[in-house]
Amino acid sequence: MPRPTSAHRLSLAAAIAAGLFASAALAQAPATKPSGIKGEFAPAPTQDRSGRKVDLDLSHGAQIPVRDASKLPADFAGAAKTQAVDPNWGKTAYKPKSRRDFTGIWLNEGGIGWTPGVAPGVGQHAPLTPAYQKIFDANVENARQGKPTGDITANCLPQGMPRIMTMTYPMEVTVTPDHVTIYAEWMEQTRRIFTDGRPLDPDPDPTFYGQSVGHWEGDVLVSTAFGFVEQTDLEASGLPKSDKMIAYERFWLADDDTLRDEITLVDPKALAKPWTVTKTYKRAPADFKLMPYVCLENNRNPIAADGHIQAILKSGN
Repeated sequence: MPRPTSAHRLSLAAAIAAGLFASAALAQAPATKPSGIKGEFAPAPTQDRSGRKVDLDLSHGAQIPVRDASKLPADFAGAAKTQAVDPNWGKTAYKPKSRRDFTGIWLNEGGIGWTPGVAPGVGQHAPLTPAYQKIFDANVENARQGKPTGDITANCLPQGMPRIMTMTYPMEVTVTPDHVTIYAEWMEQTRRIFTDGRPLDPDPDPTFYGQSVGHWEGDVLVSTAFGFVEQTDLEASGLPKSDKMIAYERFWLADDDTLRDEITLVDPKALAKPWTVTKTYKRAPADFKLMPYVCLENNRNPIAADGHIQAILKSGN
């Protein structure tokens, strides 16, 4: 079965949400007796995404003991007691097991501009090409007039790569033998850097995070990422990039509590020369927890018909 493109994935999601899902790729046979109810779902698939026969026989493989569900607590206080608590949890900072161990929750240092320590806007001094400088100038002027146009995250679209690495909110990093996972609290987005030797597709289907493949040089994770959609920007002022951008990164632990990411952006359409910045992240306190982030629950900045970002509620309301 061919891999679905991002457009196909969006179509599937929209169809499911509308209650009209009836994909021939998933349903191997038509419904035997249509009910006549508008929006009826197609029959359950008989093959999985890889083309294998669906196996729902629970007698296969290892078994677990039978559990009496009637004895499970039906209130939160009781449910909380079903898991053992480590009395030392949250009291001691995580100690890396090696210099390649980036495990933990990390807090960005240096603000939300692309260049650490510099606010979003013209102070970034981005080496833009003339065409993309015009785009940036227009975004900055629109913001000055009170009608900003340069930040698609105001409409609850993902920040994408490489902007995710600015980490407006904390991030959690986990390291496994074949990949490094970066989970951002902001938008609850996930990026994976694969270290299993897989090839990078030279003609990828563009997505918000593209593809990231890395390898270790000593204790430094060296990553190459590309294949990003064009509509994302580098930061909130509308600092643009193109779909030809490549992000070359080097991650390392400066000390047990400091993670750094040197990012070099190469973009033949948007940048006149390579642009390198180094992001710094500090380890969060031992008892720190990531919070849920559902943009649509409290979106105060919908996009107007003319493309500018609105503010339907002021700060403090």
